[in-house]
Amino acid sequence: MQITDRTYTPAPVLLRTLRNLSLFGLIVFVAGLFLNHERVWGGYLMGFHFFTALALAGPFFLAVLYVSGSSWATALQRIPEAMGKALPAAMVLGIILLAGLPSLYEWSHSSVVEHDALLAHKSPYLNTTGFAIRLVAMFAIWIFFSRKLSSRSLSSDPKSGPRSGATLKWSALFVAVFAITYSVANFDWLMSMEPHWFSTIFGLYQLGGLASAGCAVAIMLAIYLEKRGPLRGILRDDHVHDMAKLLFAFTLFWAYIWYCQYMLIWYADIPEETSYYLNRQEGPWWLLVRSTLAVKWGLPFLALLSRWACRNRVLVVRVAAIVLLGHAMDLYSHVGPVLMGSEAKLGIWEIGPVLGAVAFFFLLTIRNLSRLSVVPSKDPRLAESMHYHTT
Repeated sequence: MQITDRTYTPAPVLLRTLRNLSLFGLIVFVAGLFLNHERVWGGYLMGFHFFTALALAGPFFLAVLYVSGSSWATALQRIPEAMGKALPAAMVLGIILLAGLPSLYEWSHSSVVEHDALLAHKSPYLNTTGFAIRLVAMFAIWIFFSRKLSSRSLSSDPKSGPRSGATLKWSALFVAVFAITYSVANFDWLMSMEPHWFSTIFGLYQLGGLASAGCAVAIMLAIYLEKRGPLRGILRDDHVHDMAKLLFAFTLFWAYIWYCQYMLIWYADIPEETSYYLNRQEGPWWLLVRSTLAVKWGLPFLALLSRWACRNRVLVVRVAAIVLLGHAMDLYSHVGPVLMGSEAKLGIWEIGPVLGAVAFFFLLTIRNLSRLSVVPSKDPRLAESMHYHTT
């Protein structure tokens, strides 16, 4: 089989499973609107945030590869491209989220704002109109850059192709814009659930979560495509090794930022800042926070320390799945205490929307991978990537 013929046909059983899980999440969400609207909107927010982070990780990784001039991952770049093509669906999910603002954010109630001086002071920013405008604007920016980078990857023209100077400039611009807009998005979607609390490092913290979860998905898809055939003979042990090292690094970075935020807030002991952790150091929430650290950082750290482990495909996929579980737990630790207080509840209203959103993301990404050659045959650095070797 020639490199240009490396296409992918999804297994019917996989598509059927992902459709059923997506439908399950939708049914749970609709039922929850009538039975427990506050909790199901919390689950929907977690699912939407998870979906968006995975979709955004695609163009982010693509831009970083272009900016850094990396060639080792050229053979795998169709994966982040396919991930980024899910952004329009994420935008639709975000627009639906606007209907749930009263169930999620206290600043959306004028009666509350009138009797709270701080919320009244923040109302020029924290209001439903501004929230909606920023959401749509940020998605429009992300989709524009994602399509721009993908189109240049597909181009065979050396002046506009994946290694041109123009592509480098677009990639560098996106990295800068993305860092700002994703921080603002997390201020809106998560941090404003507790509008009296603030953290200047929260955006960077969420960026670490996005990078680790997105890297985990890319690893799972790459190894799956090798097993199914399109990347067989192309995905080398060295590729798996480097992706595993990236996963190790991103989870370590996420844990480092978590510690920085916690340590600085604990040391300063400012009431406006400590409220976030005080609400999570009571009862089962503190157990969840510690478990999240163990799952999202501790286990991957210990599992990927050796060279052998980073090259063991079965182990690396399992660690990637653990990282995704840890990311879901992390989102729950942000959303749950706000909506449930000291009484932690985890049930179908939280699990259903998150599971459905993740399944829907994989469904869209796999379909996107099946529409193009899985290997970027027009990229001049493909041969270098296929013969990549690391020490």
